[in-house]
Amino acid sequence: MPDSRPPWYLRRELHLLALLAVAVLTILFAGARATDGMRHALDDRLVGAGAGADAAVVAVESEQLSAVRAIAFTRGVGAALARRDGPALNRIVTPLQANSTVPMVDVVTTDGRVVLAVRSKGAPAPVASRRGLRALRAALSTHNGARGGRLTELAVFRSGAALVTVSPIRDGARVAGAVLALTPLADVLGRLSQQVGTELTAYDGDGRPLATTASFDPAPVDPATARALLGGAAVATRYVYADHREKLGRLIVDHTPNAVLGVSLEDDSNVTGRWVSIYAALGILCVLVIVFALWARVEYVQRRRL
Repeated sequence: MPDSRPPWYLRRELHLLALLAVAVLTILFAGARATDGMRHALDDRLVGAGAGADAAVVAVESEQLSAVRAIAFTRGVGAALARRDGPALNRIVTPLQANSTVPMVDVVTTDGRVVLAVRSKGAPAPVASRRGLRALRAALSTHNGARGGRLTELAVFRSGAALVTVSPIRDGARVAGAVLALTPLADVLGRLSQQVGTELTAYDGDGRPLATTASFDPAPVDPATARALLGGAAVATRYVYADHREKLGRLIVDHTPNAVLGVSLEDDSNVTGRWVSIYAALGILCVLVIVFALWARVEYVQRRRL
């Protein structure tokens, strides 16, 4: 009696197995592509936010520069500073500080002693001296240069990091001291974070966090990576906390990289990938149900004809 079984390549079990394999691969591919697409879009957003934050720092620098210029070039400030006349300086400088957006202004002598400190509400408390501040030394040593000794840099104090703009103050032909406009780095990052819509963290040259707008404590950056970034290395990527994806670049202050800037957001691309996989599985299942129903109908009609 001849074998009535169909050849192996026509067997229904093989077709069902091949169909199952195609369905599984389609579902996995759809989920992976969706995850990669969302993650690529997130990376583009983080890189764009980092560039936007660096550009926005220029606006903060400009505001502080306007404040120190207004104070340094106001008549009577140089003479009052030369006399160490705190009350006279207070009458002149305090209204200028109040009309600016700068929360902290210090007027100092050439040796760094603070003669007048003006603070907005909530700003860090004044200190007695700014001796040893690199920006102050640089400003006083370059007061005859093309920029008149006016510069901005990121400085780290006991109260925290701050963006500092310095301008020398002259009393006639000689330099009597300098004026410092300071904004806490945390306030700067908070303002920039609202503009770019991401969480921002600044790290020092050794990778230690200086200030952040995140609701978590960022993990330090590897020191070698931090130094490489400040030296001009390409943007780095890491997960800074749980599923928060972070792009690491440079925080540019006065055309110079002063710190490492981290830009982060929660990475939900894997969630999107899972949902796409579920939708793909449901779609394939619905197609199989429809095909099976049509096949069963055809079989039923053929059997009735027999």
